[in-house]
Amino acid sequence: MADRSRECPGTVASRIAWGASAGWTPPARLPAFSRYDVGVGFLKTTFTALGIAAGGYIGVSSALASGLIRTTRVPPDDTPDSVGLDYRDVNFISRGGDAELAGWIIRPQPESEAGSGTVPDDEVDTRSSNAGLRGISWIAMVHGDNASRGDSNTGMLNIARALSLRGFGVFMFDMRGQGDSPTTDSSSGYYERLDLQGASDYLVSNGAERSRIGALGFALGGAVALLAGSNPNNFGAVVCDSAFADLSLVLKGSMTGVKRPLALWFPGMKFMAKALYGIDIADVSPARAIARSDTPVLVIHGEEDVVIPVEHARLLGRAIGASFDEIEAGEETVWTVPGAGHTGAFRAQPQIYIDKVAAFFEKHLSAPVTT
Repeated sequence: MADRSRECPGTVASRIAWGASAGWTPPARLPAFSRYDVGVGFLKTTFTALGIAAGGYIGVSSALASGLIRTTRVPPDDTPDSVGLDYRDVNFISRGGDAELAGWIIRPQPESEAGSGTVPDDEVDTRSSNAGLRGISWIAMVHGDNASRGDSNTGMLNIARALSLRGFGVFMFDMRGQGDSPTTDSSSGYYERLDLQGASDYLVSNGAERSRIGALGFALGGAVALLAGSNPNNFGAVVCDSAFADLSLVLKGSMTGVKRPLALWFPGMKFMAKALYGIDIADVSPARAIARSDTPVLVIHGEEDVVIPVEHARLLGRAIGASFDEIEAGEETVWTVPGAGHTGAFRAQPQIYIDKVAAFFEKHLSAPVTT
């Protein structure tokens, strides 16, 4: 008969006692979790995930915002004497005094007198006196982004020469963060308007009349000219070439194709631009600025511009009150140039370009015309 003395007892307690006597120990009791513990764990996990997501969103937004202040510093390609113009180097500060800027002063020069180069030292003091710039209609020329006052791609020195021979004084300068101006950061037009206003202040402090100062800007410089010129009593007239109508439209327009997902970070970019750099992207809107201004404006744009599409010129035209027919016909307020790319209108039609620009400034600045 089988020995049943080692069989496991029937009751649970007996079984445990029996197992212990046989060298077996029961497994440790698993801890009990309350609903409170589960809820706290879920919240911790959720907030950790949200924190990581928020940190990533802020990081990407900050990186996008930092692009607004970055630029490639390009020194001037040449100096005015390369196109036969007398000039002198000047330094001045932006309105508000936060940026030091470098510029060239070029007085009106009949063709028979042009070509000696830098103004001699013994003439500088006389020409920089308060009477030195009086009685002259001046044009402040503003270069585009990643460029400088001597930008050869735009033909700025050739344009300056043509205008000087037509009786205008020309003031060319480097915006902050660009060319020879020592201030490091740019701002995509937000603070650059103060640079142009500082140029106007410099001319006035040396005898020029505010109503006889015009602005001619290219690309970003064109947007800056519109922003600065929309303020009362800054400029008598403004010509913009290849300017954008609204910075937000430009930024959103760049977020296409493989960059389309970046549009999700655009609200964060706007917030971080304001928080980190004081730049209000929504305020960099030349179209909105000139819509509430009575400063005369001429808009020039290449029809083949792939950097700033020609639609921006049409938006600017509507902002200054031009009708659809006037815009399409290329009347006084808007001139779209067939076959011209970004800042390429002068290269495409140089004589017509100078004639239109000079006639516009002569009308609104009462410029003396040399014969």
